[in-house]
Amino acid sequence: MDDYQATLYPDTEAHPTVTYADPLRKDIGICLSGGGSRALTCAWGQLIGLRTLKDPQGHPLLDQVRYISSVSGGSWAAVLYTYRPKDYSDDAFFGNSYAPDQLYYNQDHANGLNVSKMGASALGKIPQNFANLFELDPIKNIIADFITITLLKGIPIKTSGKWLWSYIVGKNVLADFGLYTFKNSLFNFHETPWSYKDAKFFSLSPAYADSHIFVKAKAPSKSSFVYARTDASGKSTTPMLIINTNIAAKDCPGRNMSAPMQIPTQVSAVSAGIYGSNPCTADRVGGGSVDTFAYTSQLSSLSGAAQVTAEFARAYTLTDITACSSAFYASTLIELMRKIVAKMMQHNDSQLHAHFLQFISHAENLVMGDMHKKLSEMDDDLKSLDIAYLVPQYNDWQVGQVSKGPLANQNTEFTDGGNLENSGVAGLLAQVQGTIGNIIAFINGSEVLEQKQGVVIAATQVAPLFGVAYDDKHEEFKNYLPNGVNPFTGQTDPTGFLQVFANEHGEFNALRQGLYTSNGAGAKTNPAFCRQTLQVVKNTLLGITQTRSVNLLWVQNAQVNNWQNQISDPVLRLKIKTGQTIGFLDEFADFPYYSTFLKIHQTAAETNTLAQMWAWCVSHKDSPLSTAINQFFAAA
Repeated sequence: MDDYQATLYPDTEAHPTVTYADPLRKDIGICLSGGGSRALTCAWGQLIGLRTLKDPQGHPLLDQVRYISSVSGGSWAAVLYTYRPKDYSDDAFFGNSYAPDQLYYNQDHANGLNVSKMGASALGKIPQNFANLFELDPIKNIIADFITITLLKGIPIKTSGKWLWSYIVGKNVLADFGLYTFKNSLFNFHETPWSYKDAKFFSLSPAYADSHIFVKAKAPSKSSFVYARTDASGKSTTPMLIINTNIAAKDCPGRNMSAPMQIPTQVSAVSAGIYGSNPCTADRVGGGSVDTFAYTSQLSSLSGAAQVTAEFARAYTLTDITACSSAFYASTLIELMRKIVAKMMQHNDSQLHAHFLQFISHAENLVMGDMHKKLSEMDDDLKSLDIAYLVPQYNDWQVGQVSKGPLANQNTEFTDGGNLENSGVAGLLAQVQGTIGNIIAFINGSEVLEQKQGVVIAATQVAPLFGVAYDDKHEEFKNYLPNGVNPFTGQTDPTGFLQVFANEHGEFNALRQGLYTSNGAGAKTNPAFCRQTLQVVKNTLLGITQTRSVNLLWVQNAQVNNWQNQISDPVLRLKIKTGQTIGFLDEFADFPYYSTFLKIHQTAAETNTLAQMWAWCVSHKDSPLSTAINQFFAAA
């Protein structure tokens, strides 16, 4: 292990995320919610729209945003937007916004977009990559790849399983943009998909790292980092990124918990940690953050008033935080693993050897032994394997506990940011601590915006931010009871501790009604959005101690008939309508509410079409949302 020094940022001091964000950008943060490939696709379109909109001086509105806070699939988009190397241009990455009558299914037009084709460097290519997750041929399946590497290296599945989702995210989300570079080789046999010599830490910029990381007596090498995009002068060209995940914590003593307790965790380009604490127990007192590169290291000792020395067995990479932020999928992989092992066992030794050799360079003379025996042993392990072995786990220590030295180190489960708070709004407020006045929250969920028996079903994902519980069985909203008690079940919900906005005057009801009205009150005519001014309240779980009023522009994924009805290509129109009617696994099933799980893989047509809907909603002059966004930026 290597020893490095890192700076602590106690919660009693200014948050470094605020200190090192670009003060010349507008006082605006945007939030990209979770939701797998659907969330990435919506976010792609929303970023295209913000890039298309210009201020009176001709500058893209996207370039004026100070913060981006993301969760799960939204983090896939935000990480690639922020950290893709310079050789992936903005034009190739984003593409353009097209009018609905310029979209064509499997047809090339000089002034239109063939939605069935995807650019090689486009953000929208990511959902197509996930086809390998469901590939029936184990030779082409990404889980089979991981199993192969695990067997070749003799690593038990109980040891390697927690890295499976990270491998999938690395290969399917980051590798095409040069941000995950693991390659198996006999010459580096001890390297693994989660610990290899070319793995990189990440930080804000070379200039920032020179003045804050490399000045220390013990520091990683300069070649061991990747940085957010910068211009020729070294200035960041993207907003300050905040990625949201959670850590598992102790449940509330004596309470009937509806789910395991979790503590929100934020990782930015400059620091990572927890500013809140468990509202039920004295454990997991966050206390602040540490230099991002030092997150999940092994704490050794305090080496100064605000500095620690830690041991590093591996780099904390973009793959780690991107996978943790979207870790919902990890617990679903065990059945897929069992099926793939069974499929692999149907191959003969010659076929298995040929497949295994694809993963090793210069291995013509390698004797691999009885592959069927190794697969059979793994099959036995999988039969009794608990899903906990597939959840990402890392060493964790908190700034509030550094006085304990090595005793502060704990192996800890990290969970999907959306398991607790799926919008990214709470994490942004926790990081900026009363210093932000304007937020655009893109809620890219799969819930259908509608009214049932007089109740508007909207904004269910953000209801806990107002202290409100939603019962999907009875389709009803009620305020949480004290101590996080769900009024419908009597159980204590972790989400019951999330309230960050005052709701004494019916603010949440106004939000639901505003979204429903803007969408056409059942007609689904225009984008669903609602502008509010809300009062932030203190919150123990998130560590929010400073309150102020904040302007919110809420935007919810919803069907937009004023856009859809302008599609002139009859094939595309029919396919969208058929998908909305039939649903399930059909192409365009449930458009635009693609299933988070069933549609983690999307066709190019599905991805392009949904992204273009959102690009139009955000930027076209005929969209009321575009007008609202222009006004929001002008007032900020």
